[in-house]
Amino acid sequence: MDETLGARLRRLRGERGCSLSELARRSGIGKGTISELENDRRGARLDTLFALTTALGAPLGALLPDAPPAAGAAGAGAVRGESVAAVLLGRWPVGPQLVEVYRAVLDEALQDSAPHAAGVEETVTVVRGRVRVGPAGAARELGPGDSARYPGDRPHRFRALGGPAEVVLLMHYPGGDAEGAAV
Repeated sequence: MDETLGARLRRLRGERGCSLSELARRSGIGKGTISELENDRRGARLDTLFALTTALGAPLGALLPDAPPAAGAAGAGAVRGESVAAVLLGRWPVGPQLVEVYRAVLDEALQDSAPHAAGVEETVTVVRGRVRVGPAGAARELGPGDSARYPGDRPHRFRALGGPAEVVLLMHYPGGDAEGAAV
């Protein structure tokens, strides 16, 4: 049986030697919220998970269960943000990097994403629809088959244009490994 989000978060925090108070300070997420997450009394939004993994020096996938691709980005196992619903498809080391691949559905709500850990990059490839993605102030419009790679360690945003869009999102973490080592 796959570990719950709470078990993964508690284990990762322990591996990093980080107290609940310290994680709250580093991530900007309240101690009560972290405690509820660790005890599986609440779910987490995408921005909360990124804040926690960034504070712990780990890739987002360290807190997510492996989901079968058939689950779909809007179905079971999806993690959600303001505009994005994403499912982790896989992760693997590529040289000194860790690459995570997500299938995501974007809607027309604007999602501003806070900077991730230093050196993180993102690549978005549009499968269906049109999107505007990239660094705040320099986001690009993309259509089917178009891709953009940009620094994920700077504020960036996502938005579908003219209806829902499907994308493949690659997260490139420097110096990580598939088990969630520091990045």
